Amino acid sequence: MFGGIGANFYGAYNGYGTLQRFSNIDLTVQSPPQSFVEPVTLEEVKSYLRLPDRSPTDPDEDAELLSLISAARFQAEILQGRDLVRKQWDMTLDFWVDYFIRLRPLLVSVDLVQLRDSTGVLAVLAENTDYIVDTAKQPGVLAPPYNSVWRVFTPWPTSAILIRFTSGMDPDSAWWSAEGHLVRSGMKALISDWFNNRLPFALGLDPTKEYPYSVSAKLLQGAVRLVG
Repeated sequence: MFGGIGANFYGAYNGYGTLQRFSNIDLTVQSPPQSFVEPVTLEEVKSYLRLPDRSPTDPDEDAELLSLISAARFQAEILQGRDLVRKQWDMTLDFWVDYFIRLRPLLVSVDLVQLRDSTGVLAVLAENTDYIVDTAKQPGVLAPPYNSVWRVFTPWPTSAILIRFTSGMDPDSAWWSAEGHLVRSGMKALISDWFNNRLPFALGLDPTKEYPYSVSAKLLQGAVRLVG
């Protein structure tokens, strides 16, 4: 799992949403909690399902549809290999695992890199001085500047490094009018089946094989292909 600098070339990241040992990733805890601009609106889903207009609206039905929208988007993110809504993540490492550290696609920014030494003292690193960020790659990478290495320090026994970053598709991206249009259509198909049949399509470890082709083909449009 761990070797010298460059041993794994792209460091801790090992696919969408997974990390190697000595690493952890969770949504940044905020107050209030993070909220996401879903790619499909409640009104769009109601129209797709041909639900009758209700006055007043049914709050229980709306709550169920909103949860299904989030669930369908999450399934789309798995097949897409990237975040489709803007999220902020906290990734913790026990030590510098490698020279290049891959972060979740689509990387927007690195917001904080913080070290905790063996005495508990925190140090915040500075972009372009202590590290650089490459958002052009998919996934984006965090690395030391040219001709440098990661700062040497005696780490706290566990979770000594915090990398806070933002990832996800811009809701105004032109992608939503191209491949993203088909992804949204696939999400609506999932929502329709879940809502009307009360049971999902057959689930398994590989959703590209368990979902009907008409659904998975749409959700896979423009997906990120990781190499290596």
